[in-house]
Parts: sequence; C-alpha cells; structure tokens
Amino acid sequence: MVATTLGRPRHESIDRAVLDAAARIIEVENYRALTIGRVAQDAATTRAAVYRRFATTAELAIAVLGDRFGTDPGVDTGHLETDLRTIQQHRLELFAHPLIVRGLPGLIDDLSLQPEAARHFSEEFLGPRRTATTRAVQRAIDRGEVAASVDVEWISDLLTGPLLMRALLPGLQVIDSELIEHTISTALAELGRAQRG
Repeated sequence: MVATTLGRPRHESIDRAVLDAAARIIEVENYRALTIGRVAQDAATTRAAVYRRFATTAELAIAVLGDRFGTDPGVDTGHLETDLRTIQQHRLELFAHPLIVRGLPGLIDDLSLQPEAARHFSEEFLGPRRTATTRAVQRAIDRGEVAASVDVEWISDLLTGPLLMRALLPGLQVIDSELIEHTISTALAELGRAQRG
C-alpha cells in the first residue's frame, strides 16, 4: 500500500532551481529585475510553484541570501582581536559579493513596506551576524579581556554599521580592507583594548 500525504509534496529539485534562478537574476541584473514570473521561467517551473514557496520577491531574496551565505563563522580563537578580524574578513567578502551589491539596496527598500519579511531578514540574515560579534565580545568578557559593563550590541553596531551604510548608499567609498581595519580598531578602542601591531 502506498502512503499518501496531504497536499502536494515539495520537490527539492524545484526548491534548488528556484533559488538558483533568483540568485542568477540578482547577480547579473539586480533585485528590481526579480519577479515571480521571471524566476518561474528561468527555473523551468510554474508561478504557482514559486508562490507556494515564497509569497513575495523579498521573501525569495532573503532565502537566497541565507542559502548562499549562511551565517558568520562561529570562530573562537581565544583572543578578541583575532575573533573580530576573522568575522570582519568574512563580512568583507560578503559585502563585496554581487548578490549583496546588486540585491541589498532594493531588498531593504521593499522591507520597509513588508514588516513580516523585514522580521525574517532580521532573524535569518542580520541577527546571526550580530550574534557572531556579541558572542565574541561575551567570550572576551568571560576571559577578563574587557570589562563586563561594555555594551555588546553597540560593539556590533560599530562593526556592521559602516559596512551596511556603504553597501546601501550610492556614491560612498567601496568596502575594502582599510575600512575593515578601521571598524576593528574603533571597536577595540571602545572596548578599552589596544590593537596589536
């Protein structure tokens, strides 16, 4: 006897094709070129199949970002500066990627009108990256490297904020290794730690 399930089963091959098609559209063009119809055509499936997975193009783009980039590395080198440098190096590569360069500005614009998608973006993309920083700082507190009174959320803002600003606002300088070093030195100074030479 063949087991039956309610509703149509999800096909992993379609899941993969949809995410890959959406990623290609964003990378080659930009977020504004992303439509459910275009994704369905490029993924060789139907609009209904895409809509069963994602209610909006914003939700689809968030899934693409999670699929491609996961979360920041769970690094623990035993030293705060090295942890922060590893995290920021990962972010340098992240913010230079075409998916971010061509996708993030338009996505953020849409998220201002889609509270539920904005919540998903925060929980699934931004949140884990902030957690990587706050955990690194908390470990430094636990080791006695920095004072327990530091504001770990503010340190996360200092490291991520300048990168987001340059990624979202046209005309600013590119995100490069010099900016990364500035963010690290600023965060360490705020934590009362001198950067190693």
